[in-house]
Amino acid sequence: MPHITRDEGSLGAQAPEAEPPFFRSEDREIYGWVSGVTHCSVEEVASATGLQQHEIEESICRLIRLGLIRIDSSPAKYFAVSPETARAELIAPLQRDIERRQHEVDRIRAVLYELTSVYQEGAARRVGPAPVEVIASPSQVAELALQLAASCHSEILLSEPDAAAAAEAMPFFQSDGSSVLGEDVEVRALFPHTARFRPDLVERIKVQGRRNTSYRTRSDSFMPLIVFDGQVAFFFDRTHSEGAVLVRDPTVVSFAVAAFERAWTRGITFSTSYERQVVAELSENTKRTILRLMVQGVEDRLIARRLNMSLRSCQRHIEVIMRRLGAKTRMHAGFLVGESGLLDD
Repeated sequence: MPHITRDEGSLGAQAPEAEPPFFRSEDREIYGWVSGVTHCSVEEVASATGLQQHEIEESICRLIRLGLIRIDSSPAKYFAVSPETARAELIAPLQRDIERRQHEVDRIRAVLYELTSVYQEGAARRVGPAPVEVIASPSQVAELALQLAASCHSEILLSEPDAAAAAEAMPFFQSDGSSVLGEDVEVRALFPHTARFRPDLVERIKVQGRRNTSYRTRSDSFMPLIVFDGQVAFFFDRTHSEGAVLVRDPTVVSFAVAAFERAWTRGITFSTSYERQVVAELSENTKRTILRLMVQGVEDRLIARRLNMSLRSCQRHIEVIMRRLGAKTRMHAGFLVGESGLLDD
């Protein structure tokens, strides 16, 4: 049997570090049998399951590595641990490390963005005021955005509040799907929650599979824009024009970056895989945003437009909210929210 060492840490015992934590069908059978006894040996498991001893030994190694089985005393006796306990001991430390690293990334990013305005003020004195250019043609916008993406050195920030336009909102990819970006260029894209349920966008993200690209979504609306290296920004106003405004003015670009950062901080990570917990979180996040707009007196139709959803979906959310609050009218809901402090941040 592979060497198993006694460890006084949280797992009690573990398999060799080289053993990957995968799971097989015989592991399920052995874990189920061991769960039904207090302690057992390999021989007892073999007698009960009919499996070969070497299969049982390898399986126990995998189960130990997953924290589902522990070893006790000598000669070796094994006992089962609940998946909840194993999950808490294995995943919680990793989750804390991820959160610590994310906090460090956000802290460094905040410091660097604080210095953006300092740099841009100096650059403005050196080269003079940057122009503001109105580009009316969508094809010209797309061509210029592709050129700016190809010359980008560090980061692109992109926000697109229209779920229907999200799939086509990434100008750094050419028509054949290839990227014009350098490998070190980081991309952060912000979309509405409803974009998660568009197969065209999910498929495009999967196909692109770019290492330095991350996506988040929000329930409420935000400005549509693209910022290249914190120096050049495209602003879009699709209610009045199909084109865009290209801005190089450092003050305006800094405002766009700051607005994006605020929206990004409140976003939820977008994964292309279905996760029940994330979907539930999105639903609650959406309801909270709707409740805030309701209390402000915004009409259903405008709420639906701001959250990029159908009026019927919006009204279903409102029905759930009113039922949860026990409110009969919107005024009553506002009173209950104020009394409970539900929207206090």
